[in-house]
Amino acid sequence: MLPQVLDRIRDLAAMRGLKRALPRRGERIDVAGLPGSAAAVLVAVLCEDLPQRTFVVVAPSPAEAERWYSDLTMLLGEAVRLYPQRESLGEEEPHFEIAGERVETINALLAGQARALVTTLPATAEFTRMADAVASLRLEVHKGERRDMIPFIDTLEQMGYERRPSILDVAQFAVRGGIVDVYGFGMAAPARVEWWGDEIVSIRAFDLDTQRSEHEIESISVLPVIPVSPSPSSPPQSGLGGEEGEEDEGSGKSLLDLLPPDTLVIGTPGVDPSQIRRVWDEAEHHLKV
Repeated sequence: MLPQVLDRIRDLAAMRGLKRALPRRGERIDVAGLPGSAAAVLVAVLCEDLPQRTFVVVAPSPAEAERWYSDLTMLLGEAVRLYPQRESLGEEEPHFEIAGERVETINALLAGQARALVTTLPATAEFTRMADAVASLRLEVHKGERRDMIPFIDTLEQMGYERRPSILDVAQFAVRGGIVDVYGFGMAAPARVEWWGDEIVSIRAFDLDTQRSEHEIESISVLPVIPVSPSPSSPPQSGLGGEEGEEDEGSGKSLLDLLPPDTLVIGTPGVDPSQIRRVWDEAEHHLKV
C-alpha cells in the first residue's frame, strides 16, 4: 500500500515541478497544501528519487521531530535517523537514550548511511566534539580477529565506559578473566567477547537480567560515550568555563557542519528564517560567554 501512495504522489504534475525547482545553495522555496502526513510522503518521494542527496527535516519541537521521525521511518525504514536536542547545558548528555541517539546518528552520517535526518531547530545550533570521537575511537570487533585485550579495555575507558563487576546498563563494561562484557551505543544488545590469547574466539549476546549468554554474533560496533578521550595528565576540569576547564572552540562542530554540501534542509511549519537566526545568535552568545 505504501509504495502505491508514493507512486501516486510521484506522478502528480506538482511533484514533478517541485523536483525541477528544488532550491540551490543559498536559495529557498515555500511549499504549501500538505495536510497531515502528506509532507512526510513528499520528503520520502524526494529521498527515493534523489538517492545522491541528503535531506534534513528541522522541526520546531522534540514532539514534532518524533512525529516526523515515526512517519518517515514507516516510509523509508532504516535510512532515516533522529538527532534529538540536548536535555543538558553541557555537552555530556546525562540521558543515555538521547546521548546514544545522537552518537548513532553522527556515526551513520559520517558513514554515509543517513538518507534523511530529523532534528529540531535548537539541535542545529549545538556544537559537539562527538564527530571527532566517533571517527577516532569507534571500535569494530570481529570474531576470529587478533587483538590484545588490555588495549581494548583501555580504549573502552577512554571512550567513557564505566567498569563494573557486571553490566547493569548501557555505557558499561565488565572484565572476568579472558572475557569482556560490553554494552555500548549502537549495539542492539550487550555483548560478551571472549579471548584465547590474543584471538577473539567468541562474541555472544547476553541477557542483562540473567547474565546468561545467548546467540552468537559475528561482529559488534562500539561507539564512544564521551566527546573526547581524557588524558591522565590533563588538569582537572572546572566545569565553569574558567581557564582550567576551557575547551578548544575550534574542535566543536554543529550538525550542519557534518552534512554533505548538497544537503536539502526542510523547515516544517513553526520554523521560520527569523527563528533560525535568533537560535544561532543565542548559541553564539552562549559560546562567547
